[in-house]
Amino acid sequence: MINRIFRIVTVAGVVALSTTAAFAQSELRAKVPFAFATPGGGQLPAGEYAFSKLNTSSPSVVYRISSVATGKGVIALAADTINRAATEDKWIPELTFRCAGDNCALSGIFPAGSSTGYGVKGKITPADPTTAIAEIRIPMGE
Repeated sequence: MINRIFRIVTVAGVVALSTTAAFAQSELRAKVPFAFATPGGGQLPAGEYAFSKLNTSSPSVVYRISSVATGKGVIALAADTINRAATEDKWIPELTFRCAGDNCALSGIFPAGSSTGYGVKGKITPADPTTAIAEIRIPMGE
């Protein structure tokens, strides 16, 4: 009887630790040095942000983007799969932004160890239609 209880408690502890480890790995942080648009149409100021995946079973991934300083956040639907450049050999976790002049929008979230990422559609509003659009990459860490 005691052995059975001990086994159940041990298994429950391992499951709890596994769940905690998986949750900790799903939140990454990045210091974004500029304001940026989010898929919902809002603007977030420059700062440090935590990116947490809210679901894992749906084909469309949902992220919570929250300010580390204030805790306020937004939800971003990542419905598209995007690929890293074929020349990349290190698959680090990173964010991509599309920028036109001083206007930037979140465009992708790449997890560690994967050649693919999640595309998000933040609306970029260039002041001048002839302004070139650049892609900026920012690495993420825990």
